[in-house]
Amino acid sequence: MGFLKETARKILMAPRKKEYDARLFDLSNSYDVYMREQEEKLNAMAKNAGELKLSAEIISLEEGIQKSDADISIYVSKSGILSGTAETEIRKAFEQHPEVLLMYADEDTVFAKDSVWDSMKKKGVPVSARSNPRLKSMYSPETLISHFYMGNIVAVRNQGTEEFVLKEGESLYSFVLRNLRNFTEENVYHLPLILLHMHRLPGEVPMVFDEGIPEEKQEILRNLGMQVHFEKSSYQPDYYTEEDLNRLYPVYETAKENLLSVIIPSKDNPEVLLRCIESVKMAEQELSFEIIVVDNGSSEKNRKILEKASAEQSFLYIYEKEEFNFSRMNNRGVAASKGNLLLMLNDDMEMITPNALSIMAGQLLQNGVGIVGAKLLYPDSSVIQHVGITNAVDGPVHKFIGKDDRNLMDYKRNRFVHNCIGVTGACLMLRRSDYDAVGGLKEDLRVAYNDVDLCFSIREQKKRCVLRPDCVFYHHESLSRGADHLSDEKLKRLAVERKQLYNMHPATYLSDPYEGMAMAGGTELSFDTENRFEKREGERPKKTDFDYRQYPEGIIVHFDRLEKEELALVDGEQFYVLQGYHVVPRIDNMRFRFYMVFEGSKEKYVMPMPGYLRMNLEGGYPEATNLKLSGFCNFVTEKELLPDRYDIGIFADDCLKKLYLYQRTKQVLVIEGSKTDG
Repeated sequence: MGFLKETARKILMAPRKKEYDARLFDLSNSYDVYMREQEEKLNAMAKNAGELKLSAEIISLEEGIQKSDADISIYVSKSGILSGTAETEIRKAFEQHPEVLLMYADEDTVFAKDSVWDSMKKKGVPVSARSNPRLKSMYSPETLISHFYMGNIVAVRNQGTEEFVLKEGESLYSFVLRNLRNFTEENVYHLPLILLHMHRLPGEVPMVFDEGIPEEKQEILRNLGMQVHFEKSSYQPDYYTEEDLNRLYPVYETAKENLLSVIIPSKDNPEVLLRCIESVKMAEQELSFEIIVVDNGSSEKNRKILEKASAEQSFLYIYEKEEFNFSRMNNRGVAASKGNLLLMLNDDMEMITPNALSIMAGQLLQNGVGIVGAKLLYPDSSVIQHVGITNAVDGPVHKFIGKDDRNLMDYKRNRFVHNCIGVTGACLMLRRSDYDAVGGLKEDLRVAYNDVDLCFSIREQKKRCVLRPDCVFYHHESLSRGADHLSDEKLKRLAVERKQLYNMHPATYLSDPYEGMAMAGGTELSFDTENRFEKREGERPKKTDFDYRQYPEGIIVHFDRLEKEELALVDGEQFYVLQGYHVVPRIDNMRFRFYMVFEGSKEKYVMPMPGYLRMNLEGGYPEATNLKLSGFCNFVTEKELLPDRYDIGIFADDCLKKLYLYQRTKQVLVIEGSKTDG
């Protein structure tokens, strides 16, 4: 009897399983989907390219540098295959950008046996055989000093000058470093197209960037007048590999006349604050510094503790009771400071690298650098809290937060000095002159995104942000204030301040040039985020009279985001984003189709939820299975629902038997223009 039931179950579930597996495959292999679309566009563009004036010659990197009489030299690894449109796209880009001297493009990897690879050289590389896309950063001098992130496809405009010619036996990496003084954001161009496919044997790791020889790099950089030497990091945890222990980091000289002002906002955290101050004062620094604590209203008991400590430990203590405003507190501290360099430091920080401040200051004083940040770990652990900020679809986020620093991520970015779009204000160093030039921290951004605004503003002044992962602090996060996700009030405040941030910096929305244009948005989202808001999955909301409340509850529902999107449009209309996940406990979730229900005072609507990847749910609910598509991300435009106040519910329809569930959530959607009470 059991066998018959199981057979019947499989037959009944077969259509749903086919549908589920197809959806899962498409989302899991979104790189294939993305590349198929890109290939079609590139092929069409190549056919319509017209006559190109500039000539190009393709030169293999492994066969030695050759002098070319062509206008453009395209240097390519011998272990790669160029896409069919690569030469056309590169020549066209040089013609469209006459100011560009050097150009590099993106690449991916093909894992194949040698015989299969030889066949691909003749017949071409199928999209399905490609993986591990390397979508590269915009021109990033500090990343470039760490490693040759430009990779295996670089094109050069042949200038004819002696300096801008590759020397006999010189590597392309050395050539680029040697010409650093000639390069700017304007004349080095990242062509955001995957034009090269690199070969690896099955089971091999993807190719990594060339780190170069430190002694050679040091000589080249010193010849350019950069006072730099390479040293081992003084932060050497026991989980570092032998390679990590031997890794050398650039260290720049810091002039003795510099004074660093360390600004620490704090309230009612004397023990935490004094530990922070002690870690700074005990450090092995090669520059002078002062410490300024700004207190916005500690209790009388804690105030007396800090007044006594300030006299004993020689730090300036500023007390003024007022509502918490991170920006105002830092601005007040800066106004009272004397240094030409500033460090914004949270009171719950603990410096682990003894000479971190000297290293960060030396980096900051290099030409073109505007902001320097550090690696932050959760206390007494290898768990990352911050190694730079990336600008994701849903706003600025910490890169690799919660990941284990023992692993190498994103081509070792948690180990290498690199450029990024921003760093956290929990530990942020900059010049006082730059701080003053942008007006300091925006005091109307009281809590969140004030540090990101500062980074964006200084980047708009043509200065770079640098993350030093060899400078490590423990961040005892949320001791000063609660985590932002714990209350609806804080989520609403974050949404308002995020909107304000992007209104001030509209060019940064949905864009992070240091991450590769198609990769902003994080791991839970589609590979191609460029047109994400234009893609309407499933049907639109439809009116219904059905009584969903007749069914029992039993669905776990969590909303990550429920708000009006102010900076993008769907079908030319503003819209609301409803994003999160749903789980039916103790059952196979593949059995269900899910729908979102909007219950208003006048009308009721229902909308399909096609399912999005939510890989982190697997294992979180042990008796529930097939949770990979438990994410949802629905969009509702203003014209699709009548103006009203809608209670949101989730309806689950079991495909195997007549089992229906309806979960009334506590979430409410108010469509603007509503005259109802809300």
